[in-house]
Amino acid sequence: MYMNKKIVTVTLNPCVDLTLTVDKFLYGGTNNVVGTRKDISGKGINTSVVLKNLGIENIATGLMFLEDKDILRDFLEKNKIPNKFILAPGNMRTNIKIFDNSQKSMSEFNGKGCYVDTETQNAFLAMMEEVLAETKILIVSGSVPPGISIEIYKWLTAMAVEKGIRVIADASGQILEETVESKPFLIKPNTDELEKTFHMPSSTEEEIVQAANKIIKKGVKYVCVSRGEKGAVLVTEKKIYTADGVAVKVKGIQGAGDSMIAGFCYAMEHAMEEKDYLKYAVAAATGSLLHEGTKLCEKEDILEVADLVQVNEKSNEGGIK
Repeated sequence: MYMNKKIVTVTLNPCVDLTLTVDKFLYGGTNNVVGTRKDISGKGINTSVVLKNLGIENIATGLMFLEDKDILRDFLEKNKIPNKFILAPGNMRTNIKIFDNSQKSMSEFNGKGCYVDTETQNAFLAMMEEVLAETKILIVSGSVPPGISIEIYKWLTAMAVEKGIRVIADASGQILEETVESKPFLIKPNTDELEKTFHMPSSTEEEIVQAANKIIKKGVKYVCVSRGEKGAVLVTEKKIYTADGVAVKVKGIQGAGDSMIAGFCYAMEHAMEEKDYLKYAVAAATGSLLHEGTKLCEKEDILEVADLVQVNEKSNEGGIK
């Protein structure tokens, strides 16, 4: 069924991430920058890069803005990622990230992006009808620019599911809430996104599982919730898998969630056991913490960290009977 078909990522709001590193961030004061990085980014693009680093062929799709289209094209070509983008007027948004060395924390200032009209949106959806013919897993992730419908991931998911394609959704707020209605294969919120999107507490493992079970009853097969340094929880209708975070020297935290999705796909591509989906997801997320800015993990990072990830498994007593 999936012979010669590929994983496809969607990035509708690509960006340039400018990461400034300071020893200790002083709010309202003068901060001396000790490190600067500028990276082409966007959640789907990040996942495409990590998949490529893992040796998994994939296609990056989305919107490419006219004023800096060559910058994004050059980046994708340099990383040898096949791509199919629709051109839109305007330029990529810029996100400012301030990494505090003392706290190992990131303060983010994210741009909204340029307005995209309905004609461009429809052209993208028409293109995706063709792309889905060569897709086995569709990854929809990140924000959408002004003008794009908040239902677009819902529509894409419905289009894909109808063709038997597994969909992984990594978004938040109303966009994710809408997408769940089309029954994606996996969603990957963090605890904050889980709580704000579905209006359910998610501070403890028990609360996370309760919230995940309600989502699974809507037709989602896997709910993977990232918990930062506490690790992650993967919930299915029958099982609960948990993994603690791995202690590493953190140099940056951008792209960890996007890498997590790539790790999940790596385990699926290699027909691993279900619990290993979480193992390699956590390993990939942790691997990205080893790099500054939005520089993403390499295969060696993931395989090395994977040996340190311990996954616990138990029955999901509150799941679907």
